[in-house]
Parts: sequence; structure tokens; C-alpha cells
Amino acid sequence: MSTVYEELARRLRRTDLLLLRAVRRQRSRPAMRAKGQFWGSVITDDEVDALLRAHGEIDYPATSDGLDGAIKSSEALRDGPGGRFSSLREAFNLGGDDADLVLLALAPEISAGYAKIFAYLNDNLNQGFLTVDLATRVLRTERRARLALQARLMSGSPLIKNRLLLLNPPDGAETHTARRVHPSGRLLRWLMEEEELPSSVGFQPMDTSIEPFIPSTVTERINALGDGLDRANTYVIVGASSGSREGVAMAIARRCKRPLVRVDLERCAEYLEQPWDLIRELKMARAIPLLVNIVEAQDDPSMRTKLIALGSAVATIEGPVLVGAADRRSMTVLLGNERPSVTILCGKSTFEERVNAWTAALDSKHWPLEWAPEIAERFYSVGGTTIPRVLQRAEAESGGRIPEMETVWAAAREGSRPEFRGLAQHVVPRYVWKDLILAEKIQSQLMGLVHYLQHQETVFHRWGARDVRARGYGIKALFSGGPGTGKTMAAEVIAGSLGLDMFRVDLSQVISRWVGETEKNLKEIFDAAEGGTAVILFDEADALFGSRGDVKQAQDRFANQEVSFLLQRLEVFEGCAILTTNLQENIDEAFLRRFGAVIEFPMPSAEQRRQLWDKAIPKNAPRGPDLDVPYVANQFIIAGGSIVNAAINACILAATEGTAVHMRHAIRAVGMELVKMGKQVNRVHFGEYYDHVSDL
Repeated sequence: MSTVYEELARRLRRTDLLLLRAVRRQRSRPAMRAKGQFWGSVITDDEVDALLRAHGEIDYPATSDGLDGAIKSSEALRDGPGGRFSSLREAFNLGGDDADLVLLALAPEISAGYAKIFAYLNDNLNQGFLTVDLATRVLRTERRARLALQARLMSGSPLIKNRLLLLNPPDGAETHTARRVHPSGRLLRWLMEEEELPSSVGFQPMDTSIEPFIPSTVTERINALGDGLDRANTYVIVGASSGSREGVAMAIARRCKRPLVRVDLERCAEYLEQPWDLIRELKMARAIPLLVNIVEAQDDPSMRTKLIALGSAVATIEGPVLVGAADRRSMTVLLGNERPSVTILCGKSTFEERVNAWTAALDSKHWPLEWAPEIAERFYSVGGTTIPRVLQRAEAESGGRIPEMETVWAAAREGSRPEFRGLAQHVVPRYVWKDLILAEKIQSQLMGLVHYLQHQETVFHRWGARDVRARGYGIKALFSGGPGTGKTMAAEVIAGSLGLDMFRVDLSQVISRWVGETEKNLKEIFDAAEGGTAVILFDEADALFGSRGDVKQAQDRFANQEVSFLLQRLEVFEGCAILTTNLQENIDEAFLRRFGAVIEFPMPSAEQRRQLWDKAIPKNAPRGPDLDVPYVANQFIIAGGSIVNAAINACILAATEGTAVHMRHAIRAVGMELVKMGKQVNRVHFGEYYDHVSDL
């Protein structure tokens, strides 16, 4: 810390000489001498006359003590190389006048004595600070030169635009010459505390000392760009997961030998309001920014204006700017046309690359290396900064000990979780294969989907099936059948058996009455799903994947556009998507060709209904001697979901009476379920038990 203060003290010797000259000029003014003891309190007639005649100017003769020569010689103190002040000038391309202005503004922040000198020169005891007028009077002796110097304190000057110096009050609230000039708090901390990059919410310096894991194709792309990476270009990193994109950014920063900062624009809202604060931080540290979570501004004019302003500010950075997102089109407003932009696609890594990366990471922790192939097989989107985070999380979950394989698996699942921004709900799979009571044929079809997902990596990436099917090698399945037949449960079983997350698409958030909004939301879902490792469930998908029809009115044309967009996007989708529908005939025929599997879930048989009733009644619930489950299963043909509802309601009725679950409770619960479905409750169906439901 002493070196910083020594440097500032040395450079401020020039400021002292400039202030000495200004003080002598002040004392030489006749109007000032006439005030006597009232100096600083009154404005005399002579002072007004002098201001009107020559704006208070008098020629101050050069003295024999050599002050002017000393001031000229002191430029060497200001311009001397080395130190943080010199780095500041280099970063912002500051000239000699800019450097003098910064030193003047810093002076009262370092020593209170300067505030008294400023008050004296301002002719006001309450103005112990630097003003625009005072700054020009200290640095210039002629009025014309002072007017020219004011340009260095205008809004477009490097000092003000980059917010190194601040002017108060804001524009229009006071005359420009009377405005206070003071250094920004961040400049003071950077100079005095040597704080290169502040770590705050959304502004995160990244450690580039460790070589990140990125696919070989991306490495080849970076090598092809070569030394051009250090030029003033914007590099748009798209595709894969956020961790993989961060890994690419780290590789670029390592090649450029510069620090990297991750700027989350969702959390750093202040940079959208004042983008030049961000530019100041980056320039002072010579850091490369990685801008992420860029808010789309399609329907928000104010946000669009802020993004344009941020893009214009970022374009002034003399070096690379990195932007990360799932898709380039979402960043059109920010990118603009003010500087070249280059796209770097963060492609998928090979199985061998992932195995090597996981093996190296596990070996560094002295954990079992045999875990690597299985994790690499399943979590194909994990890369970049994600692998170290997965291991850190697993280690924390296990209390610093070597974790179990399941713990590492759960951490990897968390690290590869897609970013849906509220468009899909996370569902924790709770069901297993024994919970499914379906025909053996249906279970075999479902197992076929599991096998496809288990060996997708082997067949397409290691055996070369991508040459046969160049795109869209993900799995898309349609589950059709009546309500409650087990479609959603089957999707959960598939996700759970593979150790993957499941996300249910929230149609209320996706479907919009605004033209183009539904397609935009669906695009976000598909992009995020390809970047993560999860099963995506479109529940009750009829509303989204309906049949196209003739255009009879305007909304028909837009509805057909939505279906056409989905057809195109579904065909190239590389993740796992499961759609459920109650009526398969409502699905556009063009969709059926794009499904890898179409599975019909029929109503359960009598034996299956019996099994469902036995499982639905809680094991700890007391059963009355008259409870005839086989009779209920044979007599009432209802789906599994309805059976579960009826069983729970029967238990509620029994608990209300404080008894075991009797036949009357089961019969009444079934009646309640039939009424809910809009079906008749009559003596034909309920026979001797009709009295228990006659009032429904």
C-alpha cells in the first residue's frame, strides 16, 4: 500500500505547484485585496466591475522565483512511467490535461488541506471542493485556454464518459462551470486499495489458471482464430450448457492472457442503467467480459433502449468481448452493427473426451476412476466449468469425505439441469417400474425408450449413426390414452430409471395470444433442453401440437405457423421429449412421423384394476372385513388415476367416521369419482350398494 501513496504523493507535487500559481493569481486581483476581512462573505463593487471589464482577468507577471519553469518541469512527475496511475492513463488513453484533472479531483480526497485551498480559490468558505471553473483556473492562465479546457469535463470526454470523474449536480440543474468535480468511489478504491476487480452480485471474476474442458472441435475453432482473438471483436458463444460456454470463454481468456469476468445482466441491473460503470471496471483491469443472461427486449421498448446503450458502450472496448447464450438471435439488439461479431458454436464433446476429462477430475480428488465412463455416457452436456462444480458439490454433500456414486450422479444431474426461466416445472421422479401396472407389451415399449436413451451416445457418436441420420437423433415419444391411464407416471419412471431430471412444460406460460410469442417460448424450451440432460414432458399436448387446418380467419394462419414451427424444431431436436394426449387423432399427422415411438395407454383390465386398488389403499390403512376389492375392481371400469382418487377419498371418509375402510366408503368414493367425470350413478352399476350413493 505504501507504494501507491508514494506514487500519488510524487505526482501531486505538480498539483501543489499549480495550486501555488493559482493562489498567487488570486491574491494579485485588486478586487480580492479590497475585500479585506470580508473575503469569502461579500462581493464588492470593484469585483463586479473587474468581472464586467475582463471577467476578472489580470496579467500575472512571470516571477523571478522560477515557478513557471518549475510547473513546466513538473510534467515529468505527472507523466512518469510505472505505477497504477500510469496504468490508469494507458487504459483510458488519458492525455496530460486529463491526468492533471484527475490529480486535482483526488487531492481533497487524500488531504483535507486541499479542501481549504479550494475554498480560498473559490472565494467561498463553503466550497472546499473542485469545480469546473476552479479546475480550468488552476490549469490555465488565459481565458481562451480555460474555455478550451472545459471540453475535457464535458459528457463526451474520456473522464466523464467512463465515469472516472463525476459532475454534480446533473446536467441542467446548475451552470456547467459551477458543477462540482469529484472522483468516483470506484476509482478511489482502485487506486488506494488496489482492488482490481470487485466481486459482487452478478459480477464474478473467473479463475483462468486451470485449463477448462472443451470439445476438440471448439479448440480447433479457437486455434483457427489465432491472434485475432485479441482484436476488438465480439465473440458470440452459443449452444450447449452455460458451464460449457464458460469453459470456452476461459479458453479464450487464457489464450489472450487476460483476466475474465462473468457479467450476469439479470443480476447486474445497474449496468443496464449505467453501462459506462461496467466499461470503467473492464478497462481498469484490462479484463475480458463474458456477458450472460441477456434479457430479450422484443416487447419492451425501454429494455431495448437500455440494451442498445449497453451494446454501444461495450463496442468501445479495445479488445475482445464475449457473449454467451443458447441462441444468437436472442442477442441481436445487444450486438448491433458497431463492431464485428464472430459466432463460436460450443458443440458436443465426444465420449472419449468426456471420459478423459472426468477421469482427470476424479483422479485429482483421489476418487474411484471407474465412475468416469458411466457419468460421461449419461451427462453428455457437462463441460467447461461444470465438472469442477459437480465434484465440489458432491464433496460438500458428503461432508468432505469421498462421496457415494449416487451423490456424484445427483450433483452431475444438478449441474446439467436445463435453464427454462419459468417455462417448465421441475418434477422429481418418484415412481419406479414396480409402480407401473400396465400390460407387458406397454412395459416392453417403455423399456425400449430407456434402452434408446442409454445407448444413444454409443450408437450415434461412437458407432457413427450420425452419418445415417445427420440431425434430430434425440428421442421423441407420444403417449396417448384416456385421463389417468399412467402416461405421466410412465414418463417419470423413464426419467427416474435413467437418473435424469424431468421437466413438465407449463402451457399457461408458453401459449400466448400475442403473435410470435408462443414460438419464442417454445424455442427457449427446446434450446434449453438440448443444453441440459433431462426428460421434457409436454403434458396434454393437444393445445400445442394440434392439427393444421384451412385458413378461414387471421388466427388460423398464426395457429398453423405455430404448428409448422414445432414440426421443424421437433425434427432437429436432440434431447428427450415425451408428449401426452388424451386423443391421438387431435395430433397433426406430420408429427407422428417425427416420433420415435407412439405408445397407446389403454384402460386397465379387471386384474390390473385390482392391483391398482390394492396399491392405492395405503398399507397402514385398516381394512374392514366387508371390503371387497375384487368386486370393486370388476364392477367399475375406471382409470388408474381415478382409482387412486377414489381410494384416497374412501380413506378420508373412514378417517372422518373413525373406523376402518369399509365397503360403503369405497363405493361412495367411486360414486363421487363418477359424478366428477360426468357419469351417471344408478342402481344398474351399483346394485345392492346403491343406497350408499343414491344422494350423489
